[in-house]
Amino acid sequence: MRVKTEKSEIWKFSEHRKNRETMRWTPILALLLCATIISVLAVKSTTKKGGNVVGGTAVKRPMVKKVPMANKNIQRLNQKRWREPPRDCSDAPKHLKQTCLMIRRMDLATRRRLARQSVRQTRPNQVPNWLQPIPVPANARGQAAYHPYDCMTLLCLCPFFNGRNVNGQCVLSNGVVLQMSWRKEYRMMSEDERRRWHNALNTLKRNGEYDRLSRQHLEVGVGSGAHSGPGFLPWHREYLKRVEIALRMVDPLVFIPYWDSVMDSYLPDPRDSILFSDLFVGGTDYYGNVITGPFAYWRTIEGRSTILRNLGAEGQLFNENQVNTIVAQNTIENTLAYTAPQPGCPYPNNYGAIEYSHSNIHLWIGGDMKPPSTSANEPIFFMHHSFVDYLWELWRQLQQPRWLREQAYSADHPTCANWQHFSYAPMRPFPYLVNRDGLSNSYTDQMYRYAPRATCSHQRPNCGSPYLFCDTRGYPHCVSKIRLNGNCRGFEQNDACYASRCWWGRCVNANFAAARMKGARTHSNSTLIDLELANKVTVNGTKVERVPLVKRISVKMTAPLFVDCYNRMPCCDSWAKTGGCQREPEFMSQYCQASCNTCTPSYNTTDSCTDRHVNCVAWKADKMCSGKSADFMSENCRHSCGKCELERDSQCFKNGKVCFLIPHYFGSNIVRFQIIAIPVSQNLRESISDSLMSEVTNRIKKVKKQEIDATKKVRHG
Repeated sequence: MRVKTEKSEIWKFSEHRKNRETMRWTPILALLLCATIISVLAVKSTTKKGGNVVGGTAVKRPMVKKVPMANKNIQRLNQKRWREPPRDCSDAPKHLKQTCLMIRRMDLATRRRLARQSVRQTRPNQVPNWLQPIPVPANARGQAAYHPYDCMTLLCLCPFFNGRNVNGQCVLSNGVVLQMSWRKEYRMMSEDERRRWHNALNTLKRNGEYDRLSRQHLEVGVGSGAHSGPGFLPWHREYLKRVEIALRMVDPLVFIPYWDSVMDSYLPDPRDSILFSDLFVGGTDYYGNVITGPFAYWRTIEGRSTILRNLGAEGQLFNENQVNTIVAQNTIENTLAYTAPQPGCPYPNNYGAIEYSHSNIHLWIGGDMKPPSTSANEPIFFMHHSFVDYLWELWRQLQQPRWLREQAYSADHPTCANWQHFSYAPMRPFPYLVNRDGLSNSYTDQMYRYAPRATCSHQRPNCGSPYLFCDTRGYPHCVSKIRLNGNCRGFEQNDACYASRCWWGRCVNANFAAARMKGARTHSNSTLIDLELANKVTVNGTKVERVPLVKRISVKMTAPLFVDCYNRMPCCDSWAKTGGCQREPEFMSQYCQASCNTCTPSYNTTDSCTDRHVNCVAWKADKMCSGKSADFMSENCRHSCGKCELERDSQCFKNGKVCFLIPHYFGSNIVRFQIIAIPVSQNLRESISDSLMSEVTNRIKKVKKQEIDATKKVRHG
């Protein structure tokens, strides 16, 4: 009992102690609570009177003088119960009702016109930031050129487009600013852009310029620096630039789109891609002849009546792993690669090089696209190489600083690549260019840039084109849509079919009954019906309207077609009259084309005081009327150089006879002209000695005969 009593007393003592401590803190807590309540009430009262609280202290806010509302309608806008009046003139006074209706009709017509203009104007007159050209160095090439294809700046192109320089921009005759090309993926183009692209190609095909450019690729198909080595990428970059300039002279808004074949490689059968429908590159018959679409019945430079394809017979399309491998290369030798090394080359075989990967697509398309000598017959060639150039530029941007992009070139190893791939080897057949000129930053600083590849995500499952869909299984990626009757197996849950639906592994019209479906495999050479292509026909009882793809219209070229037909010397007429074209055919065919009638000039040959070339004024400003270019300028820029009073052939006579001095063709002292001289070096002569082209072989025979005759004269002299 005693123990329990002691414990209870201890417990009572502790409780008493706790109560006493609590009572001691109670007044303090009460005071703090009262102070808090008073401060809150003070802040509220101050705020109502127009004050602010800064750092717990009430600061009086300056009073804003209320501006009386002059208009009762403005007061109504601030009232919650205000209702918007009708906008159909129903509340207008009787005498103003007709006026109200007329004003609204005019406004509606204006809004519709502006909407149509916004659709037509695919590019605004104001140059967007991503298409602002970067100034080029003062000594950069291509700022003034004899031929438009030699230009490397927009201002150099301006005279050939009949434009004018306004504050550093080229303004065309219609007031539109000539902009850099913005190369998009083929299926990301707008309908207007795609129509312009098709029309420009058909215009070049009709006037013969497309075939002339295709022959340039044929000539370098083998035995050149365009394939099988480090010169592959620089050569094709320059070639694409020239083709794009030709297209832009038809329509300045045209650009070469790129074909991202990765988006087709995801399909169960890439041959069923919407790309191979009449909306894009067209379809083929049973034998692979392209007979539908914008390039139907294009006669090839070999004389065939159609382009030939053999889709999917061999090769493969690009895949994402190959793209990542190309972009991740960390040495210049793996990008400007030695793809045909010989024994003794210190570098291993590089089968992951971009030239190897790109060749697989040539094989996959087949037909004309397969051999390099005929591949340029196929318009797909240019879109495919545009993507290759895009990947190279992406590698340059990611792996090289700006200054290094114009300097780094694979070493000149004779056992790794033939001499035509060396950095300073001539870039045949482009005059005055060497292989390393293709490294210039001016291509993407001044001429063109690339739009990003199509992408999508789980948050934004849209690729930005009606011809693409987003496959969100795994990592989201964009895939090409499938044409009607195509194989869509595995994509039943996706919007994979264009203008149709995926049903049991086939893209069929949504109105087709399942019983009418055919399960046969789609072959690349079968003729398919496309909802967008049928021309007001009835398909299984369903009326289908046609969307016009390529309007077969006569396109007037924006810029006149450049005709390379100029005499390089003022004595050409005198030489031609005295039989020079027959005595010296090699020289005269190069330097006196107009006088020897080897071409038809686009200018008036009888006018002795005119500027025959569009760049005469610019060359005069660059002081080219004298020096190495004096002969060319005296013949073709007489007005700008102030030589109208002098007779053109005043310096062509000596002792009353025509002075005819021809330099030796392959000598070391051959005369060079700054603008357009075409000297033939010994190395170049050896490289073309085994050529099979009739024009080259005939010239070589003539030169050899002339050398033999000259040797005989010396011996008998």
